Amino acid sequence: MAVTTRDSDWQIRLFVYETLIATGAAPSLAMLAERFGLSLPDARHALRRLHDAHALVLQAGSDEILMAHPLSATPTDYRVIIDDVALYANCAWDSLGIPAMLNCDAQIEARHPLGEEAMRYRIAGGELQNSEDRLVHFAHPFRQWYDDIVDT
Repeated sequence: MAVTTRDSDWQIRLFVYETLIATGAAPSLAMLAERFGLSLPDARHALRRLHDAHALVLQAGSDEILMAHPLSATPTDYRVIIDDVALYANCAWDSLGIPAMLNCDAQIEARHPLGEEAMRYRIAGGELQNSEDRLVHFAHPFRQWYDDIVDT
């Protein structure tokens, strides 16, 4: 079933991205309601529509923003540093997506999900540097990612 979103939903999504990029934190439901002149229930419905359209991900059982791909609203093992702001990626793939989305250089600090081994790499001039010939493994094909987007 197709999800019907409103033009204002996309403005809210843009504000979520702008806030995450500027501060490293997602705006609260109250902040969104105030910024867009909405009631809390209307702001909640807008976030739910965006979630249902896979335009962002809410925390399970909550109205709090968890992900706005490739950004994570909570700390993860993939820390992306851009202009002294620490952003978090949801996975290795997203750690590369953040500097690509922002068209900027980045330092990336990651932890191997199985061995907790620290890894550092960077994007400079659009190129991956210091990758130490590492591979990225995806446990599920892309078409299955939204079956469990948090654990994918």
